[in-house]
Amino acid sequence: MVGNEKWPVLGRHERAAEWLQMWSDLGRAPRTIDAYARGLVEYLEMCDRENVDPLTASRSHIAIYVW
Repeated sequence: MVGNEKWPVLGRHERAAEWLQMWSDLGRAPRTIDAYARGLVEYLEMCDRENVDPLTASRSHIAIYVW
């Protein structure tokens, strides 16, 4: 999977890693994948910190991430 070594949080969130891999498989540029991964990792780390399932996060959880 893309980025599991660089971003260990992706190893704990299989669906997120699959999503990132899909974009890589579609031929997105490496820098694009890196940018997607950084944003995704920040979101997943917030979910872990707040004890929120990223697949069922509410608007208030998203607001914590955006803020």
